[in-house]
Amino acid sequence: MRKVATTAIFLLASAPAAASNVTEFPDNGSEQMGRGGAWVARASDPLATFYNPAGLAGQPTKLTIQVNLPFQQTCFSRVQDPNDTTIDTLSGGPGMPFPKVCNDLGTFPVPSIGFTLRVTPRLGLGLLIFAPSGAAGGAWPEFLANGNGQLVPAPERYLATYTNAFFLNPTLGVGWEPIDRLRIGAAFVGGIANAQFSDGAMSINGTNEDPRSNDIKAHLSTATVFVPGFTLGAIWSPTPMLDVAGWYKFSAPVDASADVTTYANYYNLSQTPVVGNSAQKDCGTGQTSFDTVCVPGAGHVKLAVPMEAKLGVRLHKPRHWLSPEAASEHRRDPMAQDIWDLELDLTWANDSAMNNLNITFPSSPALPVNGIPGGVVPPNASVPFNFNDVIGVRLGGDYNVIPNRLAVRAGTFFESQAASTDSKGNANYMNTDFAAGARVGLALGATVRIPLKKNASPTEGGALELSAGYMHMFVTTLTNSVSATEGVHALAGTPCETGTVGANGLCANNMQPYRSTWIANLGTITNALDVINIGASYRF
Repeated sequence: MRKVATTAIFLLASAPAAASNVTEFPDNGSEQMGRGGAWVARASDPLATFYNPAGLAGQPTKLTIQVNLPFQQTCFSRVQDPNDTTIDTLSGGPGMPFPKVCNDLGTFPVPSIGFTLRVTPRLGLGLLIFAPSGAAGGAWPEFLANGNGQLVPAPERYLATYTNAFFLNPTLGVGWEPIDRLRIGAAFVGGIANAQFSDGAMSINGTNEDPRSNDIKAHLSTATVFVPGFTLGAIWSPTPMLDVAGWYKFSAPVDASADVTTYANYYNLSQTPVVGNSAQKDCGTGQTSFDTVCVPGAGHVKLAVPMEAKLGVRLHKPRHWLSPEAASEHRRDPMAQDIWDLELDLTWANDSAMNNLNITFPSSPALPVNGIPGGVVPPNASVPFNFNDVIGVRLGGDYNVIPNRLAVRAGTFFESQAASTDSKGNANYMNTDFAAGARVGLALGATVRIPLKKNASPTEGGALELSAGYMHMFVTTLTNSVSATEGVHALAGTPCETGTVGANGLCANNMQPYRSTWIANLGTITNALDVINIGASYRF
């Protein structure tokens, strides 16, 4: 009996986040990104609604529309496992490299729309709708030409061939100054998420198989799901030149139903793929015995979203010739009130909580696969991440070249490696989904403020602000060498290469069922990221 598998690299991990979360980069917003993410103690525009709601207290009434344009490229240079006996004509054989492959270096807009309302000098409200600062999408090549000019399956197919994630975070926050120079805030985050992804899997778990006839393509789509969370923040200003701030974020896990579409014979270009769909009655097989399991949402996906925290210290030089109203300690407008500022932030993300991507399907009976007689989707198709917690440091600041008119900024950051390694330095569970190496960023930006009333003071009348920022992120290379004994295995349709599953739930070779005996992620993974931000704001 031949069976089929489906696997997944689930990018709904781009749930509400900031700090050092492996799924994102620092940060949304021209000010935030241009300062290398060192912003928790400044918190001076409507994005504070999420990134530190305490900063809403004292902000002017303001509307902002901003967009990040991320350009991320990930490349995978796979090495064939010495134990891999599949007949793959792209490599020189077991232990030899495959051709290097990279995802499509495109971009997509990551928007932020925020509004702050100055209710009183001590109370502010914020409404923010934004997408996480990630690059959750991309396509990989599905075929490459071998030495004979034949198109054969691309080597990264067992990790991912296509990903597309959508996450929108409507956020409502409040900031309050209960006593002079102490601000506190809280925000409720309502995440709305959806994702789709594709990859390849083996039809049968065996030896000497030809991927062109044995491998299939699987496409998994999740239902739209609600992911609630909250953030808390505080800013204390013990002196006119010093701000100390803290921020904490919590989110519920992503927990969604899913459907899988399978394409048997997909990599055999001489045949027409046979399509099956778990959401259709009988999964397209014509066998009525599967009518009760082939229903919409038969699969289940669950992923923890890491907690995060930040602590920041901001030193700033106030201007002393402002009017009493403009210089009021209850008003927060650093572009008008300060000559310069410099901020240092420490960040932490509980990425180790995102240990696995849990993917399950019915087991009794299991989902059938059209085009594969007796084929089923593995009941457990989970993907290991085994991330470490990530700590980071950020340094950035602004200089107001022309008071209340022109500000320039720059910043940098470092974040520790999320990918875990063994004693030999092998990143055993590295994958092409997230940039999980150690990360260093360099950024710069500027804001131009255009008053709409002549000879107005810094607090009078409306003003238009135009902002831009740029960031480049360096990511260390991850390697899983041919000496590795652990790694990400390809999913397979039959439980074991030989024999059956034992009483301990494992195959005779102690392998987890429905997985290859060999490792699919040997080699190296590189990442690079450039981000451009543009924005416009109107101060009422």
